[in-house]
Amino acid sequence: MNFERITDGEATAYTAGVERLHPDVDKCLKREGYHSEGTLYVVMAGGETYASHDRFAIARELPGDASWVTDALRELERDYIGVPQ
Repeated sequence: MNFERITDGEATAYTAGVERLHPDVDKCLKREGYHSEGTLYVVMAGGETYASHDRFAIARELPGDASWVTDALRELERDYIGVPQ
């Protein structure tokens, strides 16, 4: 997983990463019932780590108004994984 700083353009910055996971490659996913590939999002903020396959869930868990995080994670997904817009 590649990590990068994401910022809101003002004062807030987090370290974030994205990774594409596929159950045929990561067998533990298949055992848990996953059948298609998905993206794992990770955000580190204030000594805490937030990880989910749902970038909106991460934004809801972060302190304050973190709605900008969803767009920043999507941009990382495009840059590192090549997910189309």
